[in-house]
Amino acid sequence: MNWFKKIIPKTLKTKLRMALFAIGFFPFVFILIYIHNLGEEKILDDTLTIHHTQMHMIKKSIESQILSLGKELKFLASLDMMNDMIVDDVDKRIAQLLLHKKEDLALNIEMYAINTQDNIVASTTHEVKKIFGAAAALKVAIVSETSYFFKENDLYLFAKIDSNLQKDAVLGYLIMKYDLSNLSVFSVKQRGIRSLFYFPSNALKIGEMFDDEPLALQNYHNDYISEKYLVLNEQFEGILSKGYIVYVIKKSVALSFLDQFMFFVWILFILGALVIGFVSWWIGKRILKPIDTLSQTTKSIIKTQDYTTQVTLSSEGEIQELTENFNAMIRKVNNSMQLLEEENKVRLLRFVQLINIFNRLIQTQSEKECINLALDELQTLIPEQTFSFSEAYPQDNEKLKLMIYVKDFEKELSHFYGVISLSGEEVTDQEEIRFYQAIATMIMLQLDQIRLIAQTKAVSSAKSTFISHMSHELRTPLHTILSSTQYLIGYEGLSLPQQEKVATIESSADHLLGMINDILDLAQIEAGKVLVSLTEQSSDQIIILVEEIITMLDVLAEQKGSKITLENRVPQVFYVNIDMRLMKQIIINLLSNAIKFTEDGNIVFILEICGEDLCIHIKDSGVGISSKNMESLFKDFTQIPNQGSTQKKGTGLGLVISRKLASLFNAGLTLESEGEGCGTTATLRLKLLP
Repeated sequence: MNWFKKIIPKTLKTKLRMALFAIGFFPFVFILIYIHNLGEEKILDDTLTIHHTQMHMIKKSIESQILSLGKELKFLASLDMMNDMIVDDVDKRIAQLLLHKKEDLALNIEMYAINTQDNIVASTTHEVKKIFGAAAALKVAIVSETSYFFKENDLYLFAKIDSNLQKDAVLGYLIMKYDLSNLSVFSVKQRGIRSLFYFPSNALKIGEMFDDEPLALQNYHNDYISEKYLVLNEQFEGILSKGYIVYVIKKSVALSFLDQFMFFVWILFILGALVIGFVSWWIGKRILKPIDTLSQTTKSIIKTQDYTTQVTLSSEGEIQELTENFNAMIRKVNNSMQLLEEENKVRLLRFVQLINIFNRLIQTQSEKECINLALDELQTLIPEQTFSFSEAYPQDNEKLKLMIYVKDFEKELSHFYGVISLSGEEVTDQEEIRFYQAIATMIMLQLDQIRLIAQTKAVSSAKSTFISHMSHELRTPLHTILSSTQYLIGYEGLSLPQQEKVATIESSADHLLGMINDILDLAQIEAGKVLVSLTEQSSDQIIILVEEIITMLDVLAEQKGSKITLENRVPQVFYVNIDMRLMKQIIINLLSNAIKFTEDGNIVFILEICGEDLCIHIKDSGVGISSKNMESLFKDFTQIPNQGSTQKKGTGLGLVISRKLASLFNAGLTLESEGEGCGTTATLRLKLLP
């Protein structure tokens, strides 16, 4: 080993330069080897994992849509109006219901109501008194005890219509014809990525593929990697279990990052080796200069001091010299540290004692317990003093006394509560006085907290009791009134004036129920009981949500002679983090307000980018609001009277609830109006994700 010792440099300068070069050089070599051997495989595996996750999410969304359509169909089949099939839907109520439902769903579907003789009674295609075209397939599905069947490129969902007049009597079936081309909404078409929905039974393909290489669909049940593509497959579950989602990703796109990174690493490797060599040489030279200076400084210090503590270190060159100087310095440092430690121990002990007293105090539940605990802790901590508490204001100010004041939160004032007196040696040290004052402050804070908690609990209990009673005592009879009026409206024995009076009762009860629900919603928000589920949503998904709400409320606007339009001014897709359920409730509230206060006018939805926000403007040409009344609309139970308005009055909580719901996912809601008669613009601002 002697020859090895001769090779190793003895000077610190050379050792330092070699170490710095090795530290900078070898990581580059390791990264290069790792990327060459494992980079491609790792990227392909990660790509497969990521897109399988996306496929699974799309699959679940499609399956959820189909299940939702099935449940909707069963609900419609259970409605009382389906008994109109007995008279061939004379009033066309079933046909109107099916048409409205088709508009609400906004899908490429058709709906049929057929009787037990397979005749179409009502449909969205206006075909009646004809034999249902898929009657044979329907009978097979009924015998098989399923609620669906396929025919050509369509999925048929059906639900049995039972008679409400005769037990176990079947009137017919409600059928939804779902065109499988609806799945194209869920297809993916991005740079280098395509998706396809494939049904092997009839070779149905929904979606686009690349043209430069035919897709081996016979391998739809397995993932495989071709020369140019990664092909991923996943089978549907439930009703669509005969179909598959197929993802095709270009290999060149998946590996483009690796190729670019490898080129960058090679350039960086060459430049890095040169830079590391130069920097290690320069740093080695620079570091040794201050070490030499430090060595000379330490020598001058030890000339006037006597140091006995030594640090033993076997070395040569500059390290040995630095060791000798450091031994001299450490003796001086140790002496100084001993003095500091003694002083810090005293301060730390007081600090720990203060923390222990505070920890005990904050666990007390009553004022008496807090005072007694404080006296016990002080007596234990300082046995040479005797501590006592008195509620009388002290007359003797010669000795130290701890004055206790408490707050009156209603009047926002502080008043005298009591005093803790010390019977013993007089305290003159300022540090000790500050220590006692800190304890007095802790006691006052805990007394304030105990009082505030008791007051808060009392208020919260009263509020909860009131809400609970109101919910039970008001909503239960109102539901009974609504049920009774709906029954009377459907009863054919009432005259037209009687039906109008019953309808007035139903409208008033429904309005009152809405007011109660608004109050309860506001209470839930303020109590923090509204669950918020934040998800990342695109501007396109928000457009879809707005279109659904417009479709839902368009009938109300038409009744008022108003027209709703939508303007999308967003140049590209942006993303926000919101709760779609709460978002839908807010937009419905704002659009309902716009419809309520707009007669024979226009309501415009505008989506645009406002700085770092995505803005949704709901602009109407209605009655408008004066500037002095604008801000008061966001106060609880506040309404602004409009001359000539014939609208029903509400609770004045719609805008309040909407703003508070928006704040739950960091959104803002504002109103703007140029004055009465000039319309109003409501703006919802959503924070864009980076």
